Amino acid sequence: MSKCRRIAIYLRLSKEDSGKEDESNSITNQRMMLKEYVRENFEHYELKEFIDDGFSGTNFERPGVTDMLNQVRDGEIHCVIVKDFSRFSRDYIELGSYLDQIFPFLGVRFISLNDNYDSKNQGRNTAELDVSFKGLMYDLYSKDLSVKVKSSLRIRKEQGQYACGNVPFGYVKDKEDRHKLVAAEDEAVVVRRIFSMALEGKTSAEIARLLNRERIPAPIEFKIKKGQTSRKPVGKRFQWDCPIICSILRNPVYVGDMIYNKYEKNGVGGKNHLKPRSEWKVCKDQHAAIVSRDDFDVIQKMRNQTGSKRKKDMEERHPLQGKVFCGGCGRAMTLRKRSLNPYFYCNQRYAYADVDYCVRNMNLMFLEQYVLYQIDSELLRQGKAEKVKREKEKDTLEKLDILAKERVKLDRKKTVLHRKRLDEYEKAVFGRESKFQTKNTAVQDVDGEIARIDGEIARLEKEIRRRQEGTADFRKQGNGTELDKDLADALIRKIIVYDEEHIEMEWILDTDENAFV
Repeated sequence: MSKCRRIAIYLRLSKEDSGKEDESNSITNQRMMLKEYVRENFEHYELKEFIDDGFSGTNFERPGVTDMLNQVRDGEIHCVIVKDFSRFSRDYIELGSYLDQIFPFLGVRFISLNDNYDSKNQGRNTAELDVSFKGLMYDLYSKDLSVKVKSSLRIRKEQGQYACGNVPFGYVKDKEDRHKLVAAEDEAVVVRRIFSMALEGKTSAEIARLLNRERIPAPIEFKIKKGQTSRKPVGKRFQWDCPIICSILRNPVYVGDMIYNKYEKNGVGGKNHLKPRSEWKVCKDQHAAIVSRDDFDVIQKMRNQTGSKRKKDMEERHPLQGKVFCGGCGRAMTLRKRSLNPYFYCNQRYAYADVDYCVRNMNLMFLEQYVLYQIDSELLRQGKAEKVKREKEKDTLEKLDILAKERVKLDRKKTVLHRKRLDEYEKAVFGRESKFQTKNTAVQDVDGEIARIDGEIARLEKEIRRRQEGTADFRKQGNGTELDKDLADALIRKIIVYDEEHIEMEWILDTDENAFV
């Protein structure tokens, strides 16, 4: 029987698996199988469990596996056990990297029960070929399944069927046809009132305040009441806010339309990216409308008048945005930039008429100076200023190296695309193909990505030159002191504001050791 100090068992259930009745893929059965194996084959161990329930195995953007791999890198785990390779990863290249390079380098033993694989017993033999073949098979299976699922969903949407899991507030799926929406009258009444108030000229904040004052349940509360979900409020209670109101007012589903083809993924398991509005596809009058089309169009015109100003504000993001939280309700505070004296305020104070515990406003300049003073004090107290500088410089150089390599790959890809285009042109000239597409979106996409990377490389190189010339440290010196975004991201986790005399700072620093987290 083997001795091992710390063992990690990893369990994963994808969204596709959760819809099946095959119990062998359930989290419960995976846990029973792995724990029984550990009991029978190990002694004197400490067992850790990591779970990703409802996540795809085609990438590593999963909270459970991320936590586990972080502990592996920190030396806190010596053995990883999974049911099969596909539970850990369906990406052929990533799986091979961990099995052949990362885990052996870190001295971590890896066991896959159903694949009869134990890295402790593997040598340079035919077993490695079997592992590689299985990894490739899982990878190809995922890609093939992804294409088939997307094709099936596209066909359903083109036919006007509703093929999404979540249902918009105000609707439910028809009991006789789950691909059709019907109005949920208890919710539809609220939707009509929201549109009515918007037509009267009320802002999103004013609408939210009125609904909260009258104790109208928020959308999530309707779902909880119907047994569709179970959640707890972030603050003291569920409430209407500006984002919820805005999402309702701009959703064409309420006039009977269905919008699809809004997003595209950059590969299997990749992230969704919003496509240009001109490429969206619309199926009109597919279900009963809750509001009239005329009213909806009027509201869109009213809201688009201020849209450009909001977009500009979002692009110019302040270093502290997303880090400042209200000490009253615990929610993130909003920055009011378009003001003579910019300030943070709690949006919930304006959404609720009877709230007096939320922060009314916090002057931005005061908060910046306070934060900079606290950063100096914290670094001085922990003696980590120089180390943070080195970490920052190292991080910048690593980013520059990654971008340079990516730039080389894009140049090669562009060369391949140009050669392909030349072949297509020659075929068209010699009559082997009837037409030639003069517009090449693939090349345009690559050019756009190259331009983005060149811009980022130029920014990082300029940052390095400033440091070498001694003109930049953690602060930028100018007419006044300005907070650096990289510094804020490196050191500050959270700023909790009660008032100017009561501000709490949460640091991304290990206060017990001389280590930078």
